[in-house]
Amino acid sequence: MSLRACILASCDNAPYLADAIASVQAQSLPFEVIVIADDASTDGSRELIRSLAAADRRIVPVLRERRLGPGANRDLAIRDTQADWIVTLDGDDVMAPGKHAAEWAAVAPFAGRAPAIGFSDVALTDAFGAETGRWSLSLHAAMDMAERTGWFARRTAPIPRDMLLPKPLYLQAGGFAHDLPLYEDWDFKLRLSALPAVWRHSGIIGTRYRRQGGGLSDAPPGEHTRWQAAVRARNRDLIAELPA
Repeated sequence: MSLRACILASCDNAPYLADAIASVQAQSLPFEVIVIADDASTDGSRELIRSLAAADRRIVPVLRERRLGPGANRDLAIRDTQADWIVTLDGDDVMAPGKHAAEWAAVAPFAGRAPAIGFSDVALTDAFGAETGRWSLSLHAAMDMAERTGWFARRTAPIPRDMLLPKPLYLQAGGFAHDLPLYEDWDFKLRLSALPAVWRHSGIIGTRYRRQGGGLSDAPPGEHTRWQAAVRARNRDLIAELPA
């Protein structure tokens, strides 16, 4: 059976981290490995991670001594794991109990035959976990590669997050950039969308995406503009090939 890992990346998420980790531990189809990559937190997160790792042999703590940034922290953790398949989660989000099972059921028929990506809908929540909206994402499973890449490039509507994908496909896409403090996820997904792969929707809500403020998304508007432009610049050749 393929070895599957959840890569949970966190930085100063202590108020939410225990819930995030518990949601991964409680999956109806268990992960064989749970990597918790802490990016030099100073809020007590590291003590929590050590304690939980002592009680659950599946947990692999990765405790950075200096802050690397979201892209490098997540990318290095993924590259270091020996898992065949990976799923990501942020340290302030929550994974629905059946997410892993539903996404694995969606991609398993393709395992060993073709690259496949499993993804789910997303529930948006406030800082306290109350639902504020939903992203229905099943249309991405019906798109061909050019349509999907064009959709991702325009960023006019939500795109999948926390997908289940083969590690070799992650590496083929180049992984998360280390030098982007914002939009490193968009940059990666753009490159991923341009690779031949089957995208399969799980049919459920998989992630509860907490918008709690105080994170990189609260950077000044000028910073958002700057790094969006940087992502477009580094993917200009890919974007130029898309149909008008």
